[in-house]
Amino acid sequence: MSFAERGIALVVVLWTVTLLAVIAGNFAYTLRIESTLAANLVGRAKARALAEAGVVYAALDLLRPLQMRRFSPDGIPYRWKFGGETVRVSVRDVGGLIDLNTASRELLGGLLGAAGVAEEERDPLLDAIEDWRDPDDVPRLQGAEDEDYLAAGLPYGAKDGPFEDITELQQVLGVSLELYQRIEEFLTLYSEQSGIDPAVAPRGVLLAIPGIDFELIEIYLEERRVRRALGEAPPPLPPVGGGYLAQAGGLAYSVRAEAKTEGGGAAMIEAVISPGSSTSGSLPYSVLEWRESL
Repeated sequence: MSFAERGIALVVVLWTVTLLAVIAGNFAYTLRIESTLAANLVGRAKARALAEAGVVYAALDLLRPLQMRRFSPDGIPYRWKFGGETVRVSVRDVGGLIDLNTASRELLGGLLGAAGVAEEERDPLLDAIEDWRDPDDVPRLQGAEDEDYLAAGLPYGAKDGPFEDITELQQVLGVSLELYQRIEEFLTLYSEQSGIDPAVAPRGVLLAIPGIDFELIEIYLEERRVRRALGEAPPPLPPVGGGYLAQAGGLAYSVRAEAKTEGGGAAMIEAVISPGSSTSGSLPYSVLEWRESL
């Protein structure tokens, strides 16, 4: 073999070795990516299973006598150990929230006011909300029915029926995304009350009670916190008029379970649970709503 031929052979060998090295590197890189993706999927699946276990555990806890329950129904988060991991679980009696379908106009107006809506802007919003949920197509003085939605360039009209999901509120004429985000956590569809239960209501709901003294609410919240820590019953709310207090509680509970695994998986499940057998009879409770964030 001539010197030139040997040189060409050497170049071919070097290029072959380089090509094999590139292929091997790409294979290793692809393998690392696939391994990472697989680990992420496993972590997410584990976190979801943990969050679901937290919801089920809280649902079963609701079946115990009130004095034996682990989770207080006022939305305080608890750390629950399960499978070597920690799940944050909170339970709130929806009687402490404002029912978007049945709450009094005054209480809804108080919530809008607490959310920063100017007084002159509340009546148009309240009228639009009532026009959305009532069965007729007759607009209130400052409300909105189908023609008003059409004039606003929207491809739908007033529902003329009860809200079936809190997110529907965003479709009501005049309700901005910013306003919705400020008030959604204080709303429910399951209390079936015109008022609220102050013993389990969050601060934002208590501040929505028309004519309430803000300083008295802060004092009430602190006393409620202290009594809860001592295992005592919550204090009575400072006197309020107008029938803003609920007449019943314990109809349904909002449960939130958040899980984060050591591998980086995360999941959150929010459910509304009603004690009592499900429609199929397979569970001792009914799931009225279920939302997942992975």
